[in-house]
Amino acid sequence: MMDRRTFLGTVPLAFLGTNLGARVSVRTPSQWSPSAAMNDRQPYEHLGVQLYTLREAMAADVDATLARVAEIGYAEVEFAGLHGVSASGMRAKLDREGLSATSSHVGMDLVRSRWSETLDVAQTLGQKLIVVPDVPSDERSAERLVRVADDFNRAGEAAAAVGIRLGYHNHAWEFEPLADGRLPMDLLLDHTEPDLIDWQMDVFWTVQGGADPLAQLARRAGRVRSIHVKDRSPSGDMVDVGDGVIDYHRIIPEGERHGLEHVYVEHDWPDDPFDSVLRSYRHLTEGRGPTPLAPLPGVSRDPFEERIA
Repeated sequence: MMDRRTFLGTVPLAFLGTNLGARVSVRTPSQWSPSAAMNDRQPYEHLGVQLYTLREAMAADVDATLARVAEIGYAEVEFAGLHGVSASGMRAKLDREGLSATSSHVGMDLVRSRWSETLDVAQTLGQKLIVVPDVPSDERSAERLVRVADDFNRAGEAAAAVGIRLGYHNHAWEFEPLADGRLPMDLLLDHTEPDLIDWQMDVFWTVQGGADPLAQLARRAGRVRSIHVKDRSPSGDMVDVGDGVIDYHRIIPEGERHGLEHVYVEHDWPDDPFDSVLRSYRHLTEGRGPTPLAPLPGVSRDPFEERIA
């Protein structure tokens, strides 16, 4: 199982209120009841879920997990590993549920040593994107990040030849200045080819790092073709979309204006993974509160009970 994230602490509430409020469109708790604007918003055509959120369920029962994702209403999935299933076998499972695997997260090791094989898997799954979720901690100096960018460019050229784009997914550390004052995120984007390498903006981690996602979407227009959506409490905790202060009903349309194509719901540490992806889906598409999932015919929930209770 790929451990992709380390929680990097919280930004104080005072910082959020004085520095990010106007830029991120922060709302008070009393404003989170369903609004007319939310109810008028049509479901996003390419709304997906990053299956890292459901990693324990996927490990227990891939078929039942994908069936529940489709039942909620998601159209797309982004993989974080195939859980022992072949690419062709997984494609058959996706096709059966009417889901599209538009993206996968893969580590730098695969980019550097098994890239051809990785591209073959992506093509079999029908992907449009491959995303690197992080850079190893020992490669975060300015000099090493330039080398990483070179690796991205080489891999991105091979990916483009088969109709796939390579992207990089941020956390918060990319917005912490290096010794020379440059931001790692800027260094990576400025040293990679815009026609080859995308930025998959994780909006939560962008805010957590002190950056303004709206300004970044405008500044990097055409580079942010996919985003991760997860919400942030005033104290800095990760919460389901709609339970925090990040206004996605403003951010997503603005992203679409600048070239955004894919929106993946994610929560790194949900208490109940299926409830989490359901709550987020309903907030984004309907502005209604969550309702329990009905049992699927012939599918037992037993494999999940210990994990999501």
